[in-house]
Amino acid sequence: MRKTRKLFTPGPVPIDSHILELGCQQLAYNRTPEFSALTQETLAGLNYVFQTKGKTAILTNSGTGAMEAAVLNFLDHSDRVLIINGGTFGQRWCDLCSLHSIDFSEIKVDAGQDVDVDHLSEMVAQKKFTALLINAHETATGQLYDIELIGKIARQYGLMFIVDAISSVCADRFSMDDWHVDVALLSSQKALALPPGLSFVAMSERAQTRLQSSNPKSLYFNLSDYLVNQERGQLPYTPAIGLLTQLHQRLQDIKQATIPAIIKQHADMASQFRCSLGDLGLRVFASRSSNALTSVACKNDNALEIVQALREQYNIEVAPSGGALKDKIFRVSHMGAIKTTDVDILVQALKQITRLNS
Repeated sequence: MRKTRKLFTPGPVPIDSHILELGCQQLAYNRTPEFSALTQETLAGLNYVFQTKGKTAILTNSGTGAMEAAVLNFLDHSDRVLIINGGTFGQRWCDLCSLHSIDFSEIKVDAGQDVDVDHLSEMVAQKKFTALLINAHETATGQLYDIELIGKIARQYGLMFIVDAISSVCADRFSMDDWHVDVALLSSQKALALPPGLSFVAMSERAQTRLQSSNPKSLYFNLSDYLVNQERGQLPYTPAIGLLTQLHQRLQDIKQATIPAIIKQHADMASQFRCSLGDLGLRVFASRSSNALTSVACKNDNALEIVQALREQYNIEVAPSGGALKDKIFRVSHMGAIKTTDVDILVQALKQITRLNS
């Protein structure tokens, strides 16, 4: 059997062995008092990682499902939405609003560049937007946006502030309540370091009020049903029971370690890797990088060749880019159970590859 590749991908990520072992156990029956207690503890743990006193819905789907749930539950045809579009996942907000006939405008941000907050302020001051949608971390480019500052602008102009924090929470500082975020999204396969399959929608009191007055547009994605059922520790539809068991343990681990320590772990892995790039003739692509991953710019436009060489010659998996960035950048994740020795192995492999290509 082929040896498992060493993962430096932004989901799935390497998972701690004790979490993996839980996934091999016989599933519990979820309609029991014991499972309800596990769900309640899990909800409290999610509020801790989001840093909110609001309520969080647990969904069995990918992060895109959480994004669509946010559009369906908190926006309608009366809204005028402003979207920050800096890459693949900013575009996904545009695609969702277009599909569901939500009126929107977009601020296009060049790949790997930051939001011009002065332009953003001018735009929301001049036009009557009702909501602002953004990705805290544009995973396609590695760019991290200043959600704290942008949240102040959203609050100043009374906008519903909806943030895809899927690859930011637990990797970077994220304080939902303090930053005036109304709706924040997360999924299991990023810095939570779990298998894919769960996503989470955290809601401020303001968002919950909006939810109460909205008309359901979907059966499965009706978040009001989730909040009602979660009051008794249950979910309206059969959840990914095994993943919830793993999530429960992972959240206990995070609480014991503390969020600052988990963020520092990501920051240390990112720093170790980035410090090596200068010697390799490579550089960081994003102007403001998340701890979650590094987008690596290649001076010879041979990014895809490097990705393939790492896979085929060294059994290491990093993430390629797509579209216009296909040959320009590749992405290296720092999320999950990655150790300094793993980073050393990756750096040594890159040294060999770049030496051959120089």
